[in-house]
Amino acid sequence: MATRKERKLAASGGPLVAAGAVLVVIGLVMALLLDGTALGIGVAIAVIGAIPLVAGVVLLLSAGIERRSREDKPFA
Repeated sequence: MATRKERKLAASGGPLVAAGAVLVVIGLVMALLLDGTALGIGVAIAVIGAIPLVAGVVLLLSAGIERRSREDKPFA
């Protein structure tokens, strides 16, 4: 059974990854389909979406490391 810390890390990481991925996809689609100022706006949206995406991935990786540490398996 997962510890409270592990559950909190995983529960926080999932929504961040989902929200960040949506913004990155929207930004990339805008950047690919449009040009001029809209291209820059699309890239900016993708970069802003990458921030929660990376934070969510880090939280999920931390939860995985916590699980492996709890099971006394090598994790590094």
